[in-house]
Amino acid sequence: MAQSSRRNLYEGRPMPDWIESPPIAHNSSYYFKVFDARDVDMEKARNQAIKKAFQQAMNFVSTAVNSADVYKAIEEGKNLDVISETYSIPIYVTCEFQKQRPDKVWVYWILCQIAVRGNVVPLFNTHFSECNTHDLWDEKKKQVENDLEKERKRVDGTALAASFFIPGAGQMYKGKGGVGAGILLGEMALVGGGVTCYFFGKKQLNVMRGVNVEYDAFRSAQQLYNTMRIVSYSCYGAAAALYIFNLCNAYMIAPSDRKFPQLTYNAAFIPVNEFTAPTYAMGASVQIKF
Repeated sequence: MAQSSRRNLYEGRPMPDWIESPPIAHNSSYYFKVFDARDVDMEKARNQAIKKAFQQAMNFVSTAVNSADVYKAIEEGKNLDVISETYSIPIYVTCEFQKQRPDKVWVYWILCQIAVRGNVVPLFNTHFSECNTHDLWDEKKKQVENDLEKERKRVDGTALAASFFIPGAGQMYKGKGGVGAGILLGEMALVGGGVTCYFFGKKQLNVMRGVNVEYDAFRSAQQLYNTMRIVSYSCYGAAAALYIFNLCNAYMIAPSDRKFPQLTYNAAFIPVNEFTAPTYAMGASVQIKF
């Protein structure tokens, strides 16, 4: 956890907006979360609030909280990540606010940025340095919303352009691989069916134009030609309709969260003979989290 460089004291001033409404993350690599704690000692209340932040992240990687290590790191001012055997989850304290109630109990709030998954380098945003300035907060909140709107339009435009050239590519770009693959295979099947029916019908037309063709053969080829022509046009029409749906869907569909399963393991050496030569057994467990 990278600790905040300032411990802001705002006794007697209005509570900041982020306590009730946490800000929106600028990108998908992290999220904001508010944690609070209460104690007659302000420093203990702060440590308890930070411990809650650790607890949430540690639950994500199925690791227990060691209070002594957490408090020691806080006192010594170390940077500390939540770490399991295979995963590390960075946390950053963005804002802090504390207030003493009439009963002399301190309430401490911290605003944290937490990485969405383990073993990533989150692009934390540290714009919220003036954590208790409401006007500045509102401006930055609007800025975040504008940035998200621009990003949404960019993603939608890119998906539309991709699906314009390759049906289904826009859906795949937005993380909807199943939908994109279905559209692409559908387009290939319809266009391929239309082309196949066209050439098969053309072959029947050549039979009809033969000099020595018999009447029964002519009638049979004519019926097949008419059928193939109708099927071919139907396939082309369905392919055109699917292509238009593909463009609309690529632009309007919401991007996927792109959550991937995570694999963790635990290993241990267990003594099995305490009275003679040291003998050990090795154990291991594997856990997949979705």
